[in-house]
Amino acid sequence: MYAAPKPSEMFSDVTSSVALAERFEMYKSTLADCNQRSGSGDYRYVPEQGIVKVGQADSLADRLETITKGLSADTLSSIQAELDGMKSTLADMGKDWSLTFPNSAGLVPYDLEAPAKMLVPRQTPVRNSLPRTKGVGTARQFKRITGWSNSHTGGVADTMAFFDSQTTTNTFGGVTGLRRPNKITYASDSKSVTYVEQGLSDSVTWKAQFAGQGYQDIRTLSQTALLWATFGAEERGLLFGRGASGNGYAGAVSAPVISIASSASGGAVAAGTYYVKVTALAGGGESVVSNEVNTGALTGATNQFTVTVATEPTGALGYNLYVGTSTGTETYVTTFIGNTSVQLVTPATGGAAMPVADSTANAQGYDGFLTVQADPAQSGYVKRVNGKIYDSVTPANSLGDTPFQDSFESLYGANATASQDKRLADPDEILLDAHVRRSLGDWVQSTAGGASGYRIALTEGETGGVKVGAVVTGIQNKVTGSMVPLEVHPYIYQGTALIRSKTLPVPDSEIANTAEVVNVQDYMSVEWPVMQMTYDQSTYMFGTLVHYAPGWSGLLIGLK
Repeated sequence: MYAAPKPSEMFSDVTSSVALAERFEMYKSTLADCNQRSGSGDYRYVPEQGIVKVGQADSLADRLETITKGLSADTLSSIQAELDGMKSTLADMGKDWSLTFPNSAGLVPYDLEAPAKMLVPRQTPVRNSLPRTKGVGTARQFKRITGWSNSHTGGVADTMAFFDSQTTTNTFGGVTGLRRPNKITYASDSKSVTYVEQGLSDSVTWKAQFAGQGYQDIRTLSQTALLWATFGAEERGLLFGRGASGNGYAGAVSAPVISIASSASGGAVAAGTYYVKVTALAGGGESVVSNEVNTGALTGATNQFTVTVATEPTGALGYNLYVGTSTGTETYVTTFIGNTSVQLVTPATGGAAMPVADSTANAQGYDGFLTVQADPAQSGYVKRVNGKIYDSVTPANSLGDTPFQDSFESLYGANATASQDKRLADPDEILLDAHVRRSLGDWVQSTAGGASGYRIALTEGETGGVKVGAVVTGIQNKVTGSMVPLEVHPYIYQGTALIRSKTLPVPDSEIANTAEVVNVQDYMSVEWPVMQMTYDQSTYMFGTLVHYAPGWSGLLIGLK
């Protein structure tokens, strides 16, 4: 049976046990209040509007009655038909909640936005930090000013402000010969992305509910678990979702193009001919397979071969290798992240079969951060590093923090030419995988003199009071001087680091947030009619993730 998450897991932003207890009690009270209001009929589900409060319909009815009384007889008679239609609509909306309305078996909606805002799970750092705004309609269309004169952005040329008021003439609004200073120039673009749906379901059997009586409310536990699972699903979508190109999103990652080279020595590959294909990894899945290459007829028993991705598709975060002994029979052998080539000295066949269709894109999905930042046409900085943060064999080859400092410099635009943007970006955080975080700690330890690089703390009078270790909590931006915090993300692709700016460094830009969740309907739960011996419920959201200014963030790929 599902175990409820610990309060410390649900509210990772609190700093004391007292605050943790208070938040947990507030959450339970808010969730119980949602359940109570739904059960008493305070909430209703209107297909055209989502969840609405009963009071809204009652208030509209009262106002309509006031308007009717205030009209003259002649005016009232001319619009009586329209008023009667409105009253009929409001009467339908104002029916008492019962077992037969609005669904013959008793459909009960829950508005979970309030309790959801209290939860700050450790496993969902992106969701925790993103602002959420209200959307309308079926798509989000927005225009962006990508550059203006003297901003050194958007490809707009710089222009000096000097002029002579006695001789300079310009045209404004079609009127020529006006003595006014020269106009500034703008660059802009527009984008439209379709709202998509998200939701999960859970079911509690009658037997489980009855058996839990006297111990805990299994249905309430199921609702918490369902909301928790919805958070996890949304976090993955926010991070590496890929939507359909027809909806304004990136679409599927194309197949890589590969080549192969073999050697008769240095390995343990037996004689024979080996066939190879590769898929790209992104969006939580794999692309369609690459072209097929083969080693040719190998002889002897000391062969080896190297497979290289000669043409990388946009958005690829890593690759899966498939090898077979005849054409079309390739099976999974290995995944390679930190390189665009892989050397095989002892290939083992017989793994998973090659995919038959693309799974990098989801026809019902939207584009997450990794998808957008891996696209050079949108990202402010994307680079495949293919190197080790800390090389224990040859420490001099360690990359250290160089890849991050290079990204800071590029995002700021320190070396921008006349044709490049000077965005002055100052990133707010770096999300990376656990291995990269550890490698940074090993590199710091090595550069600080081996074992002496560890922090050792001795606490007198405390059992087991020796603390030892070294961890990198942030990287100082050598360009701007700010400290950029590091956070390990539980779901991020291995070898990647998302360098994220949450806000623009430009005052009064009217785009304070670089990205927002825009939902027509935010977290909502529906308890379905009892049609069998189970209590079923589902969560639902309708909206998208909008990337207003991806050029102020970046992505590193291939870190080892």
